[in-house]
Amino acid sequence: MIPWLHFWGGDSLLFKTWQPSSHGEIAGACIGFLVLCILERWIAAYRRTWELHWEARAPASVGKSPRVIPPFITSHDIPRGLIQSIQSTFSYTLMLAVMTFNGAYIISIILGLGVGEILFGRIGRVQGVGLAH
Repeated sequence: MIPWLHFWGGDSLLFKTWQPSSHGEIAGACIGFLVLCILERWIAAYRRTWELHWEARAPASVGKSPRVIPPFITSHDIPRGLIQSIQSTFSYTLMLAVMTFNGAYIISIILGLGVGEILFGRIGRVQGVGLAH
């Protein structure tokens, strides 16, 4: 690993045996990171949408007793944990790619996150807009 910003290949990328070195291999990795970033932003929007849905359904399943901490609801909390696990996997994969200090990967990741936010950032951000009940 080269500990400064560079634009050439040869870095181990996620696995010891995956070392993009040619221009085509680096371009392929960049395209892969771009797609992974867009998927990460989609999963974040998907999770926000479900959070609104669960929030709207929770009062009905809890009853009218005031609570400081919401109760554990299996049908809400297990999917929430699974979605978070997937999103974290994507995020840590992208973090490891950035830690190679390869400028092409970093630029692809920044562009991919920007494009993903343009496509999916507005989804689930407005209160009351969730999945149909």
